[in-house]
Amino acid sequence: MSNPVQTIDTITATNNNNPSHDDGFHMVEAPNEDTFVDEPPGCCEQALDYNRLPDACTNDTREELLIQRQQRKKDEFDNRNWLQRFLERERNLIIACIVLAVCLNFTEGRYILYPFMIFSTWIHEMCHGIAAIMMGGFVSKLQIFKDGSGLAYTSVNSDWKRGFVASGGYPGTSFTGCFLLLFRRTTLGPTIGTIGIGILVLLSCILWVRNVWGFCVLFLEGLALVLLGWKLPAHFLDFLFSLLGATCCMNAVESIHDLFAVGDYYVGGEVVTTSDAHTVSDKWGLDYRFWAHLWLWTSLALTVAGIIFAFDARRNRLLRGFKA
Repeated sequence: MSNPVQTIDTITATNNNNPSHDDGFHMVEAPNEDTFVDEPPGCCEQALDYNRLPDACTNDTREELLIQRQQRKKDEFDNRNWLQRFLERERNLIIACIVLAVCLNFTEGRYILYPFMIFSTWIHEMCHGIAAIMMGGFVSKLQIFKDGSGLAYTSVNSDWKRGFVASGGYPGTSFTGCFLLLFRRTTLGPTIGTIGIGILVLLSCILWVRNVWGFCVLFLEGLALVLLGWKLPAHFLDFLFSLLGATCCMNAVESIHDLFAVGDYYVGGEVVTTSDAHTVSDKWGLDYRFWAHLWLWTSLALTVAGIIFAFDARRNRLLRGFKA
């Protein structure tokens, strides 16, 4: 019996000597068989390149290669523990939170992240206003100042309700930030959220913001958020939306000096000797440091919760693909 390899050489040589037989195919040995099959040149080698599948490959081959690639991703995903997956996925957001917490507690850092500082202040004052409305009161006006401070003028009819309104600022802002972080990995969450926040900023300017500087800067910021939510590419929009959530969620951490009334506390350029914690202490009792610590740890807990328990629509789609 002749050697199969020698048979291939003989056929190839015969074909090379016969130009009329050049049909673009060469003979290869079929695995585990004594027969030969025709196959386009380079098909097997090119098929290993998952990004450039040749047209000559069949749809079945394409599907098989894609399934193999998907299975490989699943294996890599399963081989990593929860902490590794978490740190890899949220590394940029964790770094951003640390930068926010550090920079927004110093004057120079506040101006580096100025738009986020103004946004956080607006959310804080809006939460005071919403707390007043929840207690049956109303909002007279909001003021946002150049130094990043703000005031909410509200009216309620009892000391207990005044304590509730005063306590609405830091916890309310943290809960808002946690809510944003929970939806940052959904398909439409960043788009709807960013545009929706921009519209709310514009509406608040019309209804409540009454100082000229605050109106102008918030109106521009509201327009910017609407436009960015509409036009910004998905990857950058996701990160922007996450930063907005982190900025709100860490409002108490970013304002430690103001929260504990350490040193001079300025609002609109004027020295103020009391904070929201002092007001709640006067109306509800307990030392102001108790309320300050409570809001600080609540802020940190909600930040962690928003990062860890985010609804991940993209991961769910990936896992559904693995199970299919």
